[in-house]
Amino acid sequence: MSATNTHKIRRLSSALGLLGAACLGSSTAWAEQSPYYYGASLGLNHVSNIYRVNNNANSDEVATASLLAGIDQHLGRQRLYADASVQANRYRKSSTLNNLGYNLKGGLDWSTIGRLSGTVSASANRALANYNIDRNNTTPIFAKNIETNNRLDSTVRLGLVTKLTLEGSVGLVQRRFTLDQFNRFEYDQKRYAVDLFYKPSADLRFGLGLSRSNTDYPRYEAIGTPVTDYKPAAYKRDDINLTSDWTISGKSALYARLSSGKSKQTVGGNNDFSGVTGQLTWNWRPTARWNVSTSVSRDTGLESSLFQNGPVTSSYDQDRLTNALQVNASYELSAKVTLTGGMSFSNTDRAKSLATNSLKDFDKDKAYNLGLRWAYSRGITLGCQVGVQSRDSSVATYAYSANNYGCYGQILVN
Repeated sequence: MSATNTHKIRRLSSALGLLGAACLGSSTAWAEQSPYYYGASLGLNHVSNIYRVNNNANSDEVATASLLAGIDQHLGRQRLYADASVQANRYRKSSTLNNLGYNLKGGLDWSTIGRLSGTVSASANRALANYNIDRNNTTPIFAKNIETNNRLDSTVRLGLVTKLTLEGSVGLVQRRFTLDQFNRFEYDQKRYAVDLFYKPSADLRFGLGLSRSNTDYPRYEAIGTPVTDYKPAAYKRDDINLTSDWTISGKSALYARLSSGKSKQTVGGNNDFSGVTGQLTWNWRPTARWNVSTSVSRDTGLESSLFQNGPVTSSYDQDRLTNALQVNASYELSAKVTLTGGMSFSNTDRAKSLATNSLKDFDKDKAYNLGLRWAYSRGITLGCQVGVQSRDSSVATYAYSANNYGCYGQILVN
């Protein structure tokens, strides 16, 4: 590790140490819960294959220092909440990837004296993008690429009678990249949905709804060499959705969605889809110490939601059908020590037309992770984790394997 980066990491470690001493000295202040919190964290990780290439994989160590803050405040019938974090990432060898990221989210849950209620929420995040996702440019890219995602959602609910609820929602999503080679994955999406829910008992709810999403890719295809302009692309998707939430017992709960939909590329091509998609999630607590969540899904493109926040992100483009499985589990070894683990699998298929031939085109992603978390006190947490990811693909340059391991410490005061 270079002297400069070593010095930076030592300064970060010293700062966290001082903050930890301050927290230990003021533990009596934690006795009264506050709606506010603030804190800091430091993580050190080894990554074996940063750029997700199938050969000449490069490894590196990265230090991540974060500042955290948030609020969760009830104001009469309303609830205001917000979380914010800023992360400084420093690589030991690949210093060109050093970056400053953030995660911001907040919202308002509101209700009236009558039967009207709803939520308004927003989020924004900035981080180093996943590499090896552009199948049209199979040449590996070794440069910093920052991905920014912004989202705004609003939902309004009207309780018609005791067992019926009408719900309407609107959402806006935007994604941007700093590298021009990823322009075709930038998009702006608008989502609309209307759902009618029927709740025959406290443990069971059914839903029937209609949804539409309009997605615009402003720079989908480059024109000219060098590039002088871009051709846009646009998609329209309509779905009929059947949903169900069923709390089977205090130990088990199911969520199911079955959708019949059509997606049409209205501008720039003919990547249309028509068929049945869905998702099934089972949350299971066999004992007080165990917590297991299992999800399976089948969906297309940006509508694939299973791995949005997981170790595998397969939803950058529209022309693909993904079948996926994800399992996450945690086990409390003691009151302060928790063991976590997870695995995920996704199988993505799509057809590429070449003259009169149809070529088989697939990606098969796998990921495994294992971690150990120690809650030293109410505000101090230490942990370590290890992960393995791999992809098998019909395009040789798109296959890769990678692993990572590291530890972190976090301090929160509220």
